[in-house]
Amino acid sequence: MKRKLALLIAAVMTVAMVPATAFAATKVTVADEIQVATDKIFTSRVELKRDNDEVKRNEDFDVTVTLVNGEFARVDDDSDKDYQMQVNDEGRVGIKKVVIKDDDKAVITIDAEKYNMVQKGSACVIPLIVKAIGEGDVVAKFTSNVVEFSKNDVVIATAQKGDITYEPVKVKTFVEDADDEKAINEITLKELTPKVFEGGSIKLKLSGNWKFTEDQDDAEVSFLNEKGVSAEINVIKDNEIEIVFDGTDFEPNMCSEMTISKLTLKPLKKCKVGDVATITVSSLASPKEFSNIKLEVAKMVKEAVTYSVEDKELPVIWAGAYNDDTNTLKVSIEENTGDILNTSRKATFTFPEGIEVADVEFKGNGNDDFTSEIDGNVVTIKNYSKNNNESNKTDLDVKFVLNAAPTFSGDVNVTLGGQFDDVTLKVATVKAPYTITAKTSEVLIDYRYVPVNDIVITEAEEGILKEDDQIILGVEKMDFEDAGKAEVTEGDIDVDVDIDDNYPSANLYETRFDKALLTVTVNDESTEASTIVISGLELYLDRTLPVGGYALQNLGGYSRQNDGAINILWENSSPDKDEYDDEEAAIFKYKAVTVNDSYVDVITSARDQDDSTTNKKIIITVGASTMAVGTETVNLDAPAYINSENYTMLPVRAISEAFGATVNWDNASRTVTVLSGQRIISMTIGSRTMYINGTPVAMNTTAAIVNDRTFIPVRDLANSLGISAINWTEASGTVTLN
Repeated sequence: MKRKLALLIAAVMTVAMVPATAFAATKVTVADEIQVATDKIFTSRVELKRDNDEVKRNEDFDVTVTLVNGEFARVDDDSDKDYQMQVNDEGRVGIKKVVIKDDDKAVITIDAEKYNMVQKGSACVIPLIVKAIGEGDVVAKFTSNVVEFSKNDVVIATAQKGDITYEPVKVKTFVEDADDEKAINEITLKELTPKVFEGGSIKLKLSGNWKFTEDQDDAEVSFLNEKGVSAEINVIKDNEIEIVFDGTDFEPNMCSEMTISKLTLKPLKKCKVGDVATITVSSLASPKEFSNIKLEVAKMVKEAVTYSVEDKELPVIWAGAYNDDTNTLKVSIEENTGDILNTSRKATFTFPEGIEVADVEFKGNGNDDFTSEIDGNVVTIKNYSKNNNESNKTDLDVKFVLNAAPTFSGDVNVTLGGQFDDVTLKVATVKAPYTITAKTSEVLIDYRYVPVNDIVITEAEEGILKEDDQIILGVEKMDFEDAGKAEVTEGDIDVDVDIDDNYPSANLYETRFDKALLTVTVNDESTEASTIVISGLELYLDRTLPVGGYALQNLGGYSRQNDGAINILWENSSPDKDEYDDEEAAIFKYKAVTVNDSYVDVITSARDQDDSTTNKKIIITVGASTMAVGTETVNLDAPAYINSENYTMLPVRAISEAFGATVNWDNASRTVTVLSGQRIISMTIGSRTMYINGTPVAMNTTAAIVNDRTFIPVRDLANSLGISAINWTEASGTVTLN
């Protein structure tokens, strides 16, 4: 049976309810990312871009800006609310004026005719002069009274404590006993408060067993977006440098960015392996003092070759996906002395099982004529240096394009071997693009419409599942009969669920499934990570199925029409043997991923068969008000007890029904009848004889009634139901039936 969830009328209503601004054409962007100190004034250059339609009116229209974690800066602190931000049309096409309504709200009036003259893709720039209130993002929310102007929320700055911040410095390595000097990597300092650097100076103090070289003629200081500002570098001591700023033309309300480059260090004779050079940056004679900043800039190493991962933030690779952009990572190799990386040596990069190398690219200053071999998850390189001059060192970058198997997750560590020093680097992280969870359902075989537990699908991030993507789910040796209903409990993805008993259709890599599958189809991708709960599912179970667990599987779907996989989890997999046997393809042979290896747990065979086989386990304790039935806890209104003849007595109805039997009571004859598969079991209160399919069987003691419930000895009840695995624990007074 097939069931479609999305009704046409619901789709129409959904479209009708979408606000017109959702289809607008103007976008708001920020020209530069700004970091600023808390409670400080800054200027953010916000761009209004007309990407598509013109504004369908000739008169003025308004755009409202509302600030979060910020307020429009005043000229001073008096109460007349005289704001610094005053904008007219001069130099800003179409922007007539800005009226600040309150500390956190302003209205920008735009001349529609002039605004429409702005070429597509160009921008009108509005300088927002704002003061950050607290730590975190300062957000500007833009709305308008015309549909062509989008509703936009943009981060205009990030506020943090202090007056300056810095970018991480790549540490320069020095080799033990090399006795050389090197220029360290760039130091970039950013103002969080405008004019911290203006008219002052800063001190760089070097600590550790290092010194500045006397000759710093090549050292430079440069400013981003600052004109007429220069700096003088003075070496005061072996471990101190003063930088004096010359010029007062710093932009008001703009935070400056300063870069110090080509500072040269030399290790002292007592410098040992592991010693680190640290530079402390402090204000020396500045109008605005700032807190000291400590930067590690160099270290002494023993190895002749060192390795690092280029990206500060390691890339995330989606399991099963094939994407040259997101699946690319870089490893940098630096030769610290001599010509270690010479032509007579080879090197290997070994990735973990479940990772395949799709492509590799090398670049270096020694030689670009590299040769490489890819063997699954191992890359071998040679001819990576042909330097004849020992002072000419080889640095090289290796770019890998990796594929992760649909079942792989966690860190990607690459081991460098061969002629390289053996070292392991963490270079990436693999995550599942979405997860599927489903609890185990214990079922009795009723053939048709057997209910099973919900299936939950959760995206790792927004937009992972694209329009027309499908997730195809199947249960081993079983058919889906009812697709239930899908509810999006988080996010805004739009999906249908259906049952297809002939999937895939023709010309799909000759793949066939001979059972009914549950298919989830994406109608519209999400704008925030979504969770889909599919409930009301029912299965068809063949009567010949033995007891045991049956897996829920996420199955690969492939389409020639769509040129491959129809879902992100299968983009780098194929059912075509020639493809995944190709050593250069980096393609996996996965056709299914197990979600739950025991999604359906058949605990009894069919009712028209002998129920002598079961994997249901029941644990019942004498005197307890509950018993454990598989993974569930069942309440008892009449607990087990030990009678005067020292027999453990169990409640007939509770135990029998837990094993899937039907229990009837005849009050006139005071007889209990149990129907279990082909067995008909009966017993009469006060009698020591039970009947199984008409055959009398002696019991150890008489059937009794306690609290309106019939009880018989544990072994008599178990034997009548065909249960031979009985365990009694004396210490706890517990019976286990399985």
